[in-house]
Amino acid sequence: MRPLKRLFKTLRYTHEALGDETFAKTRPCECSPEWPALETTANGYITRALPASHSSIKTNPEIGTFVARCTECHARYPAPWTVDANEPMSYGFARDAAELTAQERPHGPVEADYTISTASGNDWPTLPGTDYATLLRPRSLVCESAEAEGDHSFRTGTALISASWELAGTWAVHVEGTASLEAADLIVEEMARQLEEATGETALHHRVNGY
Repeated sequence: MRPLKRLFKTLRYTHEALGDETFAKTRPCECSPEWPALETTANGYITRALPASHSSIKTNPEIGTFVARCTECHARYPAPWTVDANEPMSYGFARDAAELTAQERPHGPVEADYTISTASGNDWPTLPGTDYATLLRPRSLVCESAEAEGDHSFRTGTALISASWELAGTWAVHVEGTASLEAADLIVEEMARQLEEATGETALHHRVNGY
């Protein structure tokens, strides 16, 4: 199973605020100004969070399994929020990869993982009757169907791309076989743009790791 796909499956069972409020206190923010910054936790890692106009089912403060708090006073954030898409995902492989950005990477074909999420923090709207296998293939490239672990997989040149709608508001994309990270970035950028055009949701794409 690909590391990013394993991550999303793991996140379904990650930390929520405990009954004894060891992570977040149910009280007003005591800071001035209020809510200077937010954070959440998963798999033992603290990750930045951001206020949002809407919550996903996971981050809804009433029913969600994820909890955000003030970074200073640890008050539980009572409004919609989302994970900062620019943060490394809350998993060891992603945090380790973030530390390699200034180091020389191995030569040879690239392997990289990405997320494509909504800027609003909303879940991606369902599009009845839509052929996602076609929608996700970059129109500027010659693509063909392929067998891989993702929900929708295709090849373009030497690259194999797999995409899965794994978590509310987020597509997970795995790319392998491109000549460079820049080439992989361009493929995912076009995938995000096509999702944005089809759904009307502003799309944010983020490279989680790359080798």
